[in-house]
Amino acid sequence: MAISAEQFSFRTAKPDELDIFIDILERAALWMESNKLNQWIPGSFVAPKTRAHIENTVSIGNAFFIIRTSSASTSDNSDNKGNETIIGTFTLNYTDPFDQMLWTDLVDDWSDAVYLHRLVVEREYKGYGLGPKALHFAELEGLKRGKHYLRLDCMADNKLLKAYYREKAGFKEFEDYPGERLFGRFERPITAALP
Repeated sequence: MAISAEQFSFRTAKPDELDIFIDILERAALWMESNKLNQWIPGSFVAPKTRAHIENTVSIGNAFFIIRTSSASTSDNSDNKGNETIIGTFTLNYTDPFDQMLWTDLVDDWSDAVYLHRLVVEREYKGYGLGPKALHFAELEGLKRGKHYLRLDCMADNKLLKAYYREKAGFKEFEDYPGERLFGRFERPITAALP
């Protein structure tokens, strides 16, 4: 299956799509657990505090879906609206206290970045370059808000994800955040240009 540039897009998640957003995250958490990847814990996204945080992110327009558009759906595992199939998620933060906590020991101005979280591409759509396209989209959104960096984090012992960010996605890796849970921290300058 080939996905052309015209067949995918990004759009903000709507408040009535909160459960769809969370279901995608929970499926990813289950897959990670079954593959012994320490990143997300199944059930954590439906927990009241995390659900409320995601609901707030959706309500302020900072939660996004990766969409595949086609004349016929090919997925039994994705949510469809007309000819669109939701195939992934991510959130963008600009003023979240979590990001402030993770970055103030490293940078002078932690607010000079867009922070990407909860990037998921449904398993059947892996390998089509949608992750890098989401990173580019995040850069463009940051640029619109005058940001100079794209930052993200992952669990410190998730070697696979850390290697991807460092070796394939062009991020600089910083010292792990030394909290109760160790977080790997990554940054790259925004190089995208607005059209």
